[in-house]
Amino acid sequence: MDKQIASVQDALANVQSGMTVAVGGFGGAGFPRTLVEGLATFDLRDLTVVSNNATRLESLIARGAVGRIICSYPFAGATREFRRLIREKGVVIDLLPQGTLAEKLRAAGAGLGGVLLRVGRGTDFAKGRQTVECDGEEFIVEPALRPDVSLVGARSADRWGNLHMRGSGQNFNVVMAMAAAVTIAETREIVPLGGLSPNECHVPGIFVDQVVQVPEPVPAGS
Repeated sequence: MDKQIASVQDALANVQSGMTVAVGGFGGAGFPRTLVEGLATFDLRDLTVVSNNATRLESLIARGAVGRIICSYPFAGATREFRRLIREKGVVIDLLPQGTLAEKLRAAGAGLGGVLLRVGRGTDFAKGRQTVECDGEEFIVEPALRPDVSLVGARSADRWGNLHMRGSGQNFNVVMAMAAAVTIAETREIVPLGGLSPNECHVPGIFVDQVVQVPEPVPAGS
């Protein structure tokens, strides 16, 4: 049972136009940069990309691969070029509160149909959405979010796909890895089986389909 893939291109070969692709990371922490840059080299169209923040998807948007983005922070730290690309490429942005986005993904990973939320009640966000009453209180029904593919970043992995993230790199990577039909992880190092202790294993290999080792990023100014 060896989930190691020789190259980024091989790992991404089955991603198709029209798929929903989740991209992990919170800002730069745990962001699978090499996988995203690799995906931008393919001739893809009409992807729905799920991401906590959208500004790091610029290469995909510039390529014309993205039709819709589901995110929490579309313009935090955005450059003028990024804003221009969003308008020029006609990208639709669906905004979700950060906690709501995380819970929709977590529900998918846990095999749940969705979650019940108080957030957004009585606002435009609730219009057209299903509501239910529970213990005398009304909740908005948010369906689980199940990506076709998740791209996640890890610090270490073994050949069985067990993943270790460093510090805040766990962020959205964990729930996205669990939620998707196929999870592809980039990692800085491959360790021998048994090299990750149970406490270091943040994503069990059962949720991971492919692991590709990528080089350390080159420090700025070097």
